[in-house]
Amino acid sequence: MKRRNFLKAVSAGGALMIASPELKSMSQINASGRVSVLSHEEVLKADIVVIGGGLGGVASALSAVKNGKKVILTEETDWLGGQLTQQGVPPDENRWIEHTGATKMYRDFRNRIREYYKKNYPLKEEVRNNPYFNPGNASVSRLCHEPKVALSILHEMLAPYVSSGRLTVLYHYKAVKSSVQQDRVEDVTVKNSITGEVKILTAPYFIDATELGDLLPLTGTEFVTGMESKKETGELH
Repeated sequence: MKRRNFLKAVSAGGALMIASPELKSMSQINASGRVSVLSHEEVLKADIVVIGGGLGGVASALSAVKNGKKVILTEETDWLGGQLTQQGVPPDENRWIEHTGATKMYRDFRNRIREYYKKNYPLKEEVRNNPYFNPGNASVSRLCHEPKVALSILHEMLAPYVSSGRLTVLYHYKAVKSSVQQDRVEDVTVKNSITGEVKILTAPYFIDATELGDLLPLTGTEFVTGMESKKETGELH
């Protein structure tokens, strides 16, 4: 994949920040096992660091590891998945989602959700044979399902890269500080909310996939809040 296309792929899941060159699950257990031997404030290095383990963060991490990059993914809680898991909100999708308007990775995720129910739940034959069946049978989404199912599928998709060492997932870690030199992010410091352990993460690229843009103030990145005026943007809305 060309560098430009790769950057587009990973930035689709979160804000991309360029840095200096340089379950309680199976994935959680593997990740914690690799970092448990590290000393206080140990420096961890990767090709890409993704801060935030919501859907955008997971998508960014998956895009990167699928392209051969070594990735560190941080999450403040012990559940990846954001909206579909922690928040218990079904996917908000376009009306044509069953046929178009989805990336290959998201299509794979949706298919795995349905396969999970077919494999593990006693479904009626007509439901089992319906390729578009809605597990929750609700009108708010075409794929209503339990948070624990989404979590299981996300872990399944990440597991090969966690076990190979290409992906490290740090649970209960929140970004607290960043070092910036000449508008370039050098590193991001994360702290474990339970143990207080601190780690310094370094990488050529950082992706802010947090819900509220946590890295913006920490890195001194210019940003605005609210809606821009039509005069500023020339846009119609």
